[in-house]
Amino acid sequence: MVVWSTVEALVAIVAAVDETVVHALHSAGALAHTARRRALSILLEREPVGRERLAALLAADEAVPHDDAERIELTLHHEHLPRLEAELFVEYDHRSGDVVLWKEPDAVRESLESV
Repeated sequence: MVVWSTVEALVAIVAAVDETVVHALHSAGALAHTARRRALSILLEREPVGRERLAALLAADEAVPHDDAERIELTLHHEHLPRLEAELFVEYDHRSGDVVLWKEPDAVRESLESV
């Protein structure tokens, strides 16, 4: 009987660790792209930010690989903002283009520092 309880405890621990690891990997994936990390940094400084304004700020950022604001806005809308929204970093209004942080700023800073 004691062995079964130990096995159950180990299974519970492995399940909890697996869930934590999976969340960490998903979050790291959301933060893997420079544009997403820089967008979060911008939102930490000023929010809400419209998608168009965010694209212009990213286009002026030397760390972002592209400098075409229209192209960046399209990738924000179709790729980057939905990915950040799916990982609960931001709330993105697809109609108005407004983007705000969903997580507490300290949690976002911590996530950015860990990547």
